[in-house]
Amino acid sequence: MDILKIVKSLKIKIFLKANKKVIMACVIGVVMLIALPILADALIHYGKIHHGVEINDIPVGYLTPSAAEKKVLERMEPVLGESVIVRYEDKYWELNPSDIKAKLNVAKSVERAYEVGRKGSLGSRLKTRFLSWLSPADSPLICYTDSKLLNSFINGIADEVDKEPRDAGLKIDGTDLEIIESQIGIEVKKTNLFSQIRNKVISLGSRKIDLPTSILPAVIVNEDIEEVKIDVIKMLQSSLFLKYSNECWEVEPEKIGELIAFNKVDKTLNGKKEVVLEANLDKEKTESYIKELTQDISSEAKDARFEIVSRKVRIISSVDGSEIDTDVAYLEIEKVIKDSPPREVILKIKTVKPELTTEEAQAMGIKKRVSTFTTKYSPGNAPRVNNVHLLAKVLDGVTVAPGEIFSFNDTAGPRTVEKGYQEAPTIVQGELVSTVGGGVCQVGTTIFNTAFFGGYPIVERSNHSFYISKYPTGRDATVSYSDPDIRFLNDTSAYILIKTSYSSSSVTISFYSTDFGIDVSYKTSQFTNVTPYVIEYIEDPTLLEGEQEIEEQGINGFDVTVYRTVTKDGEIIRKDKFFSRYKPKKAVILIGTKDDSEQDEAVPENYEETTSTV
Repeated sequence: MDILKIVKSLKIKIFLKANKKVIMACVIGVVMLIALPILADALIHYGKIHHGVEINDIPVGYLTPSAAEKKVLERMEPVLGESVIVRYEDKYWELNPSDIKAKLNVAKSVERAYEVGRKGSLGSRLKTRFLSWLSPADSPLICYTDSKLLNSFINGIADEVDKEPRDAGLKIDGTDLEIIESQIGIEVKKTNLFSQIRNKVISLGSRKIDLPTSILPAVIVNEDIEEVKIDVIKMLQSSLFLKYSNECWEVEPEKIGELIAFNKVDKTLNGKKEVVLEANLDKEKTESYIKELTQDISSEAKDARFEIVSRKVRIISSVDGSEIDTDVAYLEIEKVIKDSPPREVILKIKTVKPELTTEEAQAMGIKKRVSTFTTKYSPGNAPRVNNVHLLAKVLDGVTVAPGEIFSFNDTAGPRTVEKGYQEAPTIVQGELVSTVGGGVCQVGTTIFNTAFFGGYPIVERSNHSFYISKYPTGRDATVSYSDPDIRFLNDTSAYILIKTSYSSSSVTISFYSTDFGIDVSYKTSQFTNVTPYVIEYIEDPTLLEGEQEIEEQGINGFDVTVYRTVTKDGEIIRKDKFFSRYKPKKAVILIGTKDDSEQDEAVPENYEETTSTV
């Protein structure tokens, strides 16, 4: 075996040595055969676009990039002036490329065309160049359009064409039935149309588009309503009688028709999921009708109430109510409504519990008055008094749960004319102006002091811009919807009940809860950082020279701090302070400028001028 292998190897070597020149000549021939066409192709297309390349069906082979740009522009400029027509049945819509700001990027398009056969691996380039001799190689024409404008155009078409499918159904008029036939719907294929318009804008051929649409089938077709029609006829065949004790109410077929509702329901029929139409009584309408029909035998539930007697709270017990159980009645009616007459349902009564029961009220821990405060005001400003009374009514009876933060603004809401608030003086940025709801700070200051003396943590409180002497020094509180606000925390285990009372010149707010042995003491600091008010003198020609009149009193600005100590059963549980900075309020004094000598002599009353003649 080894000898044979050696002999064969020697024969091959001898053959190669003898035919070396012939083999070399063949290899060189093959290389030349491949290289020469490639070299020739490269020389022919040097600096030019390759043969067979087209931009948007425009031949640009053998052209330099600049020549190709010129040719494309010459062919495309007229095209961009031609409108694209979208057709649907007897309608058509016209779109000029300028309407969507169509703009060509010819330079970039030619650059990409020049890269055909020059980009990619050697094998890929050779393949592309070879195939371009057999069929054209299309390079895209880059065109920009305003998508927002194009979508707006398409949406306009859709608004005219789109039509929702209509399911078959029944219409009840008294006891008569009208069949509503199904209709298919139409929907524009917006994405498809968007692409077609973009293509047609640069198309050298036809610029017409048949509107692409989808058919939307109806879910319930005419054949599907036969069964439900039979059910409705059964439901309307005679009256329905509702009975309770000695009472009886007749529901006539016409009324039954008003209560019928049609619903689409998913069902599996013969192993196949289908949507079917069903006729049933509308639950909400039916129960509401039964409630109205039987209202004379119903009694309203009454909540437990808190009554104040000598600073203590007495609970007025709640009362259960009763009414027909409409849930049960509806189910019973549904069972017989499609039966043959006579059809009757025996109604059942149910107990209606109040929202606040006696037991719940007792568990709230509202037992006695724990704090109270009164502020006074002038009864002369009727709009302001109205606002104070109105707000006091809103707060009366409000409860604050354990752990809850009471918010004055959240509870009272916006102060508007619609709610009955009137325009009255209000301090806004240090100036007294008239606003709707003026006077609410009177109530705000009152409730702040009630919480202050109740020992509750104050979460938010702001003082007025300038000092108001009728309020406790450093314990006034300003509010405005929605900021600033007054907020305090109920940090006890019992509810707080807010009660208010008022007269023509005062408002009182009291908190009722459990007495936890809370006691409050306070101390008010001396005034610091005192800023004297300035005086503004204004000439007044209606006052005599030398006379003066104070139009607005001045108020000094100053800082003051109120220190509060809260104790429980004699032990200090909280110390806090309330800082107030009041700005100075300028005084305005009117100075008379009228000259006394210029005054005319007073003319006597009943003076009559006469003329005498001689």
